[in-house]
Amino acid sequence: MEYLIITTSGILIGIIGVVFGGSMLLSIPLFQILFPTFSYGKILGNIQVGSLARGIASTVTTRKHLELKKIIPIIILFVLGSTSGSILIAKLDQKYLIIAIIIAIVLSELSPKIAHLINNKTRYIASLLIGLYVGTIAAGSSIMLFALLRTVFPEEDQIVNAKIQARFIETLGIITVVITHIFYGNIIFPIWIFWAIGSFIGGLLGGIILKKSTKLTPKTQQIYIYCVYMIALIPTLIKTFN
Repeated sequence: MEYLIITTSGILIGIIGVVFGGSMLLSIPLFQILFPTFSYGKILGNIQVGSLARGIASTVTTRKHLELKKIIPIIILFVLGSTSGSILIAKLDQKYLIIAIIIAIVLSELSPKIAHLINNKTRYIASLLIGLYVGTIAAGSSIMLFALLRTVFPEEDQIVNAKIQARFIETLGIITVVITHIFYGNIIFPIWIFWAIGSFIGGLLGGIILKKSTKLTPKTQQIYIYCVYMIALIPTLIKTFN
C-alpha cells in the first residue's frame, strides 16, 4: 500500500510540477509524513531520484540542441557545488528541514528580483552557489539557473535554447547529488524506484497537459504558490512545536 501511495503521488506531483511548478516543496512534506524517521538526507536524496528521472526524460528529447562547448565551465562549477551541498546535508536530522523550506520560500520569492545580478562577471561564482543550493535544498532553483544560462544565450530567440541547457546542467547536478546520497546510504530501494516511476510518468503526462493548457493568470499562479508554501511548512511546523 505504501508503494502504491508513493507511485501515485509521484505521478500527481510530477504532473503538477510540470504544469504549475513547486514539485520539490510538495514532495518534501509527503516524504515527511510517509517516513517520519528519515533523516534530511534520506528525504532529499530519494526525492531527487524522481527529479533525475524527469530530467533524463527531458534531456533525451532535447539532446541535439545541447551546446556543450559553451557550458562546460558552468557544468564543472555547478556539479562541484551540488556535490558539496549534498555532502553537507547527507546525515542531517530531519528537524533542519524547517530551515531549508524557509530558505526555499524566501529564494522563490526573491529569485525574479535578484536574477539580474547574475551577469558575465558573476556567472561562475553563481554557478557554484546555485549548485550548492541544488545539493542542499533544490526547491525553486530553476529560475536562477535559467538566469545564469541567459548570460550565455542572451538573445531573445535563444530563450528556449537557454532553458534546454539549464535543464541539462540541472540534471547533471542531480546525478552527482544522487550518487553522493547512494554513497552515504540514503537512497533506499524500493522507495526510490517507485517514486522515480511515478515521477517519470507524471513528467510525461504533465508535458502533454502543458502543451494543451492555457497559462494561469498571475494572480492564480500566486495563490497556487502560496498554497504550496503552506503545504510544505505544515508537517515541519507540527514536528517542531510538538
